[in-house]
Amino acid sequence: MLAPPVPVSLYNGIALNLYTNALKAVTAKVGKDRGKIAFRAWNEGKWHYLEVSDTGVGIPSALQERVFDPLFTTTQSKNDPLGSGMGLGLALVRRGAEAFGGRAELVIPPAEFATCVRVRLPLPADGTR
Repeated sequence: MLAPPVPVSLYNGIALNLYTNALKAVTAKVGKDRGKIAFRAWNEGKWHYLEVSDTGVGIPSALQERVFDPLFTTTQSKNDPLGSGMGLGLALVRRGAEAFGGRAELVIPPAEFATCVRVRLPLPADGTR
C-alpha cells in the first residue's frame, strides 16, 4: 500500500489524537459492554483513508459541526481517568490533514459503532513512496 506523502510524525499524531478521543468516549460510556475502537486504513484512487470508529458515548448531532473547532470539547468528566479534553485534538487532526491537501470529517459510523472520524490524505501523483 502506498503511503501518503506526509511526515510520519504527522500521520502518527493524527492516529494518536483519534485514538485518544475514541478511548475517552468508550471509557465515558457507562454499562457492562466493553468498548470497541476500530482503525481502518486503505487506498482508493488517488487518496489514502484512515478511519477510527468507537462504541463510546457518541457526539450529539447538535455538536457535530463544532467538534473540529479549536478549544471546543465534549469531554468534561472529572471522573474520567484520561482527564477532560482541551479541544485541540480534532482541530489539529483537521489542520494537519488540510495542510497536505486532505480533509478530516465525521462520517456515518459502521453498524454497532457510535462515532467515526475519517481522514483523507492525497497519495503521490506519480505512484512513488
